[in-house]
Amino acid sequence: IDPGGRLEPISRMAGILGEAGISENDSIIIYGECQPCGGGPSAATYVFWILKYLGHEDVRLLDGGIDDWVAAANPTAPEPERLAPRNYTPSIDADLLATYDFVCDSRPQIIDARTGKEFEAGSIPGAINIPYTSVLEGKRLRDQSELNELFRDLQKDNSVVVYTNTGVKASMIWLPLTLLGYDAR
Repeated sequence: IDPGGRLEPISRMAGILGEAGISENDSIIIYGECQPCGGGPSAATYVFWILKYLGHEDVRLLDGGIDDWVAAANPTAPEPERLAPRNYTPSIDADLLATYDFVCDSRPQIIDARTGKEFEAGSIPGAINIPYTSVLEGKRLRDQSELNELFRDLQKDNSVVVYTNTGVKASMIWLPLTLLGYDAR
């Protein structure tokens, strides 16, 4: 384990991906919902963030999820496919993770992606509240003009750090920020 304790979870995640038959060179499309969150794609965006953090380049999200896929009459399979185990070798993109030192030294813009009620109960000083649900229209990301309006008070030349209690819902804010060209972590 490295001094920050990050290698063990990275090794475990690489092992899980390899056991599932995925290598770092494969194309991956992610979809899914966070059922305990009341639905919505935050679980998929979190897996997307994890794969990007692991350095996976060819990874995409299925906007609208499986419901839109089925509604468009695309094929589905009744059973998951089993792939032969492979080796997954991560190449960490450390710029996607905001460390304590980064937050203290860089003074980024901080977004608390929790609900308004959770934000009011206490947050990091200086954080602004943009609830993760505000970037969604149903189970899809809002269009670019709406997202630009939502993030209008942020400065593009200053890094943005997004947080929640676990990071799952924070990934819902991180994704559109990244798509709009922000340095988001």
